[in-house]
Order: sequence, then C-alpha cells, then structure tokens
Amino acid sequence: MTLKALNPEYLQKSDLINLLIAIPAGIVAALVTIAFRGAISGVNGLMFTDGSDITKAFNEYPKLIWPLITTAGGVIAGFILILALRYENKHGKMPDYLDVIDQRLPGIPVVSTVLRGLSSLASIASGGSIGREGAMVQLSALSGSLLGRFSRFKGVHQSDIIAMAAAGGLAAVYHAPFAGALFVAEIAFGVTAVQRLIPLFISASVAVLTVRSLTDYAPLYLYSSVSFSPSLGAIFTVLIIGVATGILGPLFISSIDKVRQWMKPISHPALRLGLGGLGVGLVAMISPLVLGNGFEVIDLILNDGDLQTSLLVLLILKILATAITIGSGAVGGLFTPSLLIGAAGGALVCTFLQWLGFDPGPVGLYAAIGMSALLAATSHAPLMSIMMAFEMTLNSSLLFPLMLATAISYVVASRLKVGGTYPVLTRHNARFAAKNAFEYSTVASLISPCSKMYVDASLSEVVSEGLKQRTRYVYVVDREERFLGVVPTNVVAAGLIDGSVKSDSPMDSFIEQEFTTIFQQASYEQAWAMFSNSPLERLPVLEDAESRRLLGVITKASLLNKAKDFL
Repeated sequence: MTLKALNPEYLQKSDLINLLIAIPAGIVAALVTIAFRGAISGVNGLMFTDGSDITKAFNEYPKLIWPLITTAGGVIAGFILILALRYENKHGKMPDYLDVIDQRLPGIPVVSTVLRGLSSLASIASGGSIGREGAMVQLSALSGSLLGRFSRFKGVHQSDIIAMAAAGGLAAVYHAPFAGALFVAEIAFGVTAVQRLIPLFISASVAVLTVRSLTDYAPLYLYSSVSFSPSLGAIFTVLIIGVATGILGPLFISSIDKVRQWMKPISHPALRLGLGGLGVGLVAMISPLVLGNGFEVIDLILNDGDLQTSLLVLLILKILATAITIGSGAVGGLFTPSLLIGAAGGALVCTFLQWLGFDPGPVGLYAAIGMSALLAATSHAPLMSIMMAFEMTLNSSLLFPLMLATAISYVVASRLKVGGTYPVLTRHNARFAAKNAFEYSTVASLISPCSKMYVDASLSEVVSEGLKQRTRYVYVVDREERFLGVVPTNVVAAGLIDGSVKSDSPMDSFIEQEFTTIFQQASYEQAWAMFSNSPLERLPVLEDAESRRLLGVITKASLLNKAKDFL
C-alpha cells in the first residue's frame, strides 16, 4: 500500500471510505438495538415479575386489568408523540430514514427521532401489537446520521452512511446480515448495485458480530433439524401458501388503512393511542398471544408448541390487534407481526390439507415458508423476505420453497395493487414504470403540429413564415407532403436585405437536404440520443423512410418532460 492510499484527500475520492465507515456504522447500529432491547426489558421488569415473554407476563394480572395496562401504555405513547409533533411543527416534519436515503436528504433530526422512539417504547412495553424493529432501525439510522455529521470525510454523502446504519440495525434485530443489506437495497435504493450493496453487507455483518459478542447470540428461530422434501404434495402446498399469503398480505395492509381512517377524526394523539391500547387489551382478553410483536408465538408455531388458540382465531386476532395498534398511530414496525401472520397462515394451510387427508409434511416447515411469503406481500421486498426467513431458521432445504412461495405471493399482492408498508416503494415503482415507458414508447405520441412551406413558395414567403414562427429553419415539402429539407431563415433574410437574393427567386438552391430527422416509430431513447448530439430544440418527424411524409415535430422540452419522472 502506498502513502497516497493513506492520504485522507485520496480516501475522499475513492470507494474505500465507504467500506471503512461501514464498520463503525454497523457497530453503533448494533449498540443502539441492544440499548433499545434493554430499555424494553427494563420497563417490563418494572411491570412484571418476569417480562421476558409479554404473552405470558400479562397472566400475572387479572384479565380485567389487561385493557388498563394497554390503554395506559397507549396514552403515555400518545403524550410523548404530542411532544414530537410540537417539535416538528416548529422545526419541520421528521422524515423517515427511508425517505432520507431515497431523496438524499442531509440527515435525520435528533430530538423528534428520540421522542418517537420513546413513544414506540411505551407502546411496545405495554403489549402493543407492533414490531420493535421500526424504532430500532430508525434510531440506528439516526446514529448513522450523527456519525456522518461528525465525520471528517466529506466525500461520502450522509444518506449513504444512514443506509449502512439502517442495514446494520435491521440485521442486528433479526440476526440476518444478508437480509438487512438487501432490505435497504430493495426498499431505499430501489436497486441492488454491487457498489452500494458491499458497504451495506459490511455494516450489517459487523452489526451482527457486535450483537453476537455482547449478547447471547443464536438464530432467532433455529429450525434446521427438519428437511423439506420436494414431493408433489409438498410443492402443491407451497403454491397454495404463495397464493393465500399474496391475498392475505394486501388484506392485512387494507385493514390497517381502514382503522387509520376510522381513527382519523380523533385528532388528539394521546386519546387516539389510548383507544388503540384499549382495543388491543380487549382483543388480548380473548387470546394473550396477540400481545407484543409475536416473536414468542412464532417459535411455538414452528416447533409445534401448545398455542391454546386455534390458528384461524390467532390469525384473525393478530391482524385485528396489529391494525388497531398501527391504525391508532403507534410508532413501530410491521416486520415481526407480518412474520407471525405469515407463519399462522402457512401453518393453517398445512393443517387444512392434513384435515383433508393429505400430509405434505411438518407444519413448522410451512409456517416458515408462510413467514417469508407474507412478509414479501406486505413489504414488497421479495429478496429480503427470502433471505430473512432463511437466515432466521438456518434451514438450507427451505431455500427452494421459500423462493417459490415468496415469488408467487409477491406477484399476487402486486396484482391486487394495494400499497405496501413503505411509501418509498411507490416512488420507486413510479420511476420504474416511467423508465420502462421511456424505453419502449415511440415518438409518435409526442408529435406536435408544425409549420411548413411547399417547394414552389417564394423566398419572401419562407422568410415571413420563419419570422412568424420564430424558427431558424423552415421545413419544405412537396405537394405530396414529402419532406425535402429545410431553408435557413437567417441566410435567406440576409440575402434579401443586402440585395444578393431576389424575393421571387425559387428556393431550390437554398434547401438543405442533409438535415436531422426522426421517424415516428423511433423510441424515446433514440430521440434522446439524437437531441444529445444536436443543438436543435426540435426535430421533424417523418412517417417512414419510404414515404418521408412530414407528420410534425418532436421538441426537446416534451422529451425532457417524459424523462423527468425517473431522472
């Protein structure tokens, strides 16, 4: 290694700094997730004798007390959220970390992020049916924002460091470095370019290594003892799970939107979140398994534990509890609730087929497949969903069925045209659609009318038309509308003024036949390339090479207007 490579100015101009800063970004993100987990455990330790499993901890109190606990948690979360909203009203709305990454914003605000994190802590600790990862990843992204703000290297954009920290945070939450990196690549960037993936992989891997060295590390749902056998019945079951979760995912998202609409008239956050907590508490009285994010319940389903609640009832109640929690405005994520709903859905399909007399295999296998499939249907990030389920179970035999069910679920959910969990995906999809249209559309749709002169017109008429239209060139056609070329207005006008050209002279000798034209079936991209190599602001559009009939013009402005939606 040369001394030049150690020079900070050199590092600022190279990709090496991206790799170097990914390491501290991953470490800090991991520490943030560990601290947030510790905060949840601390609050639950004050509330319960053993708060390690929220679905069991509530049994320490009579059932009538449960709604009071969840309501109190919602009210506290609401009042903290009020403080965050007041701060944001004075200093501007707090952007989500995904919006910061996508729009290349300068950073994440500290105060409102911390306040929203505390609001999420109150909802989670009191049994709200919501994922922990939302606040954890947002706070991890904040740590990346602070790291970038105080970094001496100016060559790295803050949003890139935020992306590294977000990937590290998600990887630390689920012990899934590959999935954490893919999540940010798929959702925030909308691409999986190698140049952007490598720093994300490093940050996510370092985050998991940090968690592993500081805590009791283990795969979240170790399920490697059972192997998937690709029999005809098993594959049929996988296909059904793909279709079922592809329908269930949009229904789940729609239920959240519906509750959000119902709650919208209640403007006070504390009242709204309090009502949400009360609703969750009442649902929990039917089954305490709906409390919390669902981590412990997933483990029971995978390992054939005693749920004491039917899978169908659990599925419906978990959707209801999560819709109430998130619809009321609680700050948190949808990852683990989605995983639980998917696990219940996959297990339910398998159980139903067993009831019909078919035996595709262990229920836990299809629960794991359902986890990935439904997560893809709600997040619209299929690659991340596949790798997350794989990394959480470490069962290599699941890769093929995970890919199959997840792909089907994603396609079905996309066809239903229900928005996913992350609004940033709508922008990515719009850009993709615009780019796709730009690549395959023809200039025929952009043709505008244009002025033209017949070849037997006089030069004075040509100059008059050019001045009236304020164009440098006048298009010349014959009586069959065939394009013959252009007459430069300035050249003819100069000749008329100095007397070297007579006004009634034929225009034949002034026609420039070698002029850039484009055919109506040419693509936008071809037109873009032609405009890029030409100073012209508009091009004449001809029907085809054989007829050369002039149809109109395409302008550079109209083409730029089409391109602005994805540039």
